[in-house]
Amino acid sequence: MDLFTSRQSDPSRVRCEVPPRPRQPDSQRSELDAPKTDPTRQATQRSRNPALEGRTLAQIEKKAAAEGRTIVFIDESGVYLLPIVVRTYAPCGQTPILKEFLSYDHLSLIGAITPQGRLFLTVYEHSITSQEVVAFLGQLQRMISGLLLVIWDGIPTHRSKRIRAYLAAGAAKRIHLEQLPGYAPDLNPTEWVWSYLKVAELANTPCDYLSEVATLIDKEKRRMQRKPELIQAFIRDAGYEV
Repeated sequence: MDLFTSRQSDPSRVRCEVPPRPRQPDSQRSELDAPKTDPTRQATQRSRNPALEGRTLAQIEKKAAAEGRTIVFIDESGVYLLPIVVRTYAPCGQTPILKEFLSYDHLSLIGAITPQGRLFLTVYEHSITSQEVVAFLGQLQRMISGLLLVIWDGIPTHRSKRIRAYLAAGAAKRIHLEQLPGYAPDLNPTEWVWSYLKVAELANTPCDYLSEVATLIDKEKRRMQRKPELIQAFIRDAGYEV
């Protein structure tokens, strides 16, 4: 297998080194090889509308208060076996090196947080489908009493036939789904959970097996669950009132 090596070019920054791809002669390059602007970045820049986002936040909070619902933010993410490399400290002249076999094995995560500072997190060793989402919604209904206002993005999994059938079978009596505007991940404070988990807790931590990664995630989940004020800070940073 290829060896993935990350090292520091100076005592304060970690850099990943990978073999460069052979460059094609200019005569063999076509228009398809020309650099293109990142479409995701373009779409994000086009869709940012502070006024719309402000109205979205106000409408969500007003609806929850009027109906006595608990707001639940839900999102999915993934954690790879390769370590997340970030800045670190080291004695001058002693460059730290992380050596790992190149692997794209990963875990899939689905999580939820509430303004009361509660965190729910489930880890899968496979991709999350609508079946796992339905199971997670059922878990939330068992662990949170009363009516729920679920806030999430508009990915196809959240708009699938299985989700609609689940609501039609009776879940709609307790759960109301609210979809966030497109390309607005900053309106979902669960994104802060992923950032904290990966950058603050799992960074520069090499693992040999996915089971080790899962153990670390469970440990950090329990730590965050003991800090409701941290979860509430994530929600305030996203623009919501707690």
